[in-house]
Amino acid sequence: MLAVGSFCLHTLDVQYFSLDGGSVFGVVPRVLWEKVIQPDDLNRVRLSMRMLLARSNGLNILVDAAMGTAWSEKMKTIYDLSEWRLDEELASAGVSRDDITDVVFTHLHFDHVAGAFEEKNGRLSSVFPNARFHVQRRNLETALSPNLKEKPSYTGSFVEALAASESLNLIDGPCELFPGFELVPCGEGHTAGHQLVRISDNETTLIHAGDLVPSSAHLGLNRGLAFDILPLEVIREKTELLGEIVDGNWILYFAHDPFIEAATIRREDGRMVADRTVRL
Repeated sequence: MLAVGSFCLHTLDVQYFSLDGGSVFGVVPRVLWEKVIQPDDLNRVRLSMRMLLARSNGLNILVDAAMGTAWSEKMKTIYDLSEWRLDEELASAGVSRDDITDVVFTHLHFDHVAGAFEEKNGRLSSVFPNARFHVQRRNLETALSPNLKEKPSYTGSFVEALAASESLNLIDGPCELFPGFELVPCGEGHTAGHQLVRISDNETTLIHAGDLVPSSAHLGLNRGLAFDILPLEVIREKTELLGEIVDGNWILYFAHDPFIEAATIRREDGRMVADRTVRL
């Protein structure tokens, strides 16, 4: 657990999945990225889908929701989907599904939104019955009408279930959702309407960068995801963000890193590298 202002921050290691190594590291050759993480026989790399839980004065806020259970056996096999440990991880932090007050989505790609829903009687229902859902309006619009490249990443059934929810709160631009808890749009590089989450007080800042910097292996400016829509924009956005993190001694939270939850960042020989690792 990490205390930042009035917030107690916890990592929930709810689920793992596997993606093709080329899709995870883009133009970086396998001979380089396999030094960081070994692929399986199908060239897939194992990734975390950890969730950030922020607790404060009756608020229990989750950032993103992993993939969950509402998938066919075929898709579970394709993604080598692990068991869903949501209830166990919530219990370890002293809360349950019913206690969750808010879920913030950095964006609505399937590995960030699907776990907010489960299948009941042939329909998708909210896993968090008392929660409000927060996402940038721009991203929801993109998810409802995706371009050809992004269409596989925006699974229609989950996006439509969210859009139909009476608990949905659409955000237009940056906002302080709660004191010390900010939503910060980061640009259009990974996907339109992608937002970061910044939690801070006078001494400590933690930032959840979503898929802009999904792991410590993506600190290199040219190490982007093949899913990125505008790679040059990703480089610009990462340059700006990582500069702020280093200069402010912020903690960067990695949603998909299978080894490191979070870390401070330092400059080393012209590169950005993980410095002090932080466990929540």
